[in-house]
Amino acid sequence: ARPLVRATSMCLALLLAAAESSLPLERLGTHAMLEVLDAPFDALNSTDRVLGALRAAAASGNLTVLGEHVHAFPVMGVSVLLLLSESHLSAHTWPERGYAAVDLFTCGPPSSLPCGEHRPARREIPGDWRCPDDRSVPAGSSAGGGLAGAVEAVLEGLGATGARLLWLERGLPPPPGERGAPPPG
Repeated sequence: ARPLVRATSMCLALLLAAAESSLPLERLGTHAMLEVLDAPFDALNSTDRVLGALRAAAASGNLTVLGEHVHAFPVMGVSVLLLLSESHLSAHTWPERGYAAVDLFTCGPPSSLPCGEHRPARREIPGDWRCPDDRSVPAGSSAGGGLAGAVEAVLEGLGATGARLLWLERGLPPPPGERGAPPPG
């Protein structure tokens, strides 16, 4: 495996292990980590294209953009951040590898994403999401709304031919005296 893919997979494995061992949470938001694979160099090296993909994701997810920050690196690659009323969307690209790491966090209502919380999904585009248990989950469209629509908008906007996705609910553990109680709502 390539070093970047190996390091990313290790980070996802550590995050997954920590999430599975955690206490029930008072849900505050949903955090999706999207790995864009095999996207064209020109798309990933263009601040306009990456910014456009994140703007389309925000629009698809009905998210409110409060601000934008864009940085083009001197040789290649870009970082883009959208500050949202609901939290943030960010992308960091490695055009020479056809790769982008995209982070989507929202504090809105729960969103239906493929395969379930803490279960990494992979996808070859066109095609459906594949879960670790080999289930196939139909890919949506950017018109679908929510975080699922935002994910699709990023993939469409960057022209990706593959993706990996891991998501989890984020929040606070119950107070020490209530740790045995079921999570609210």
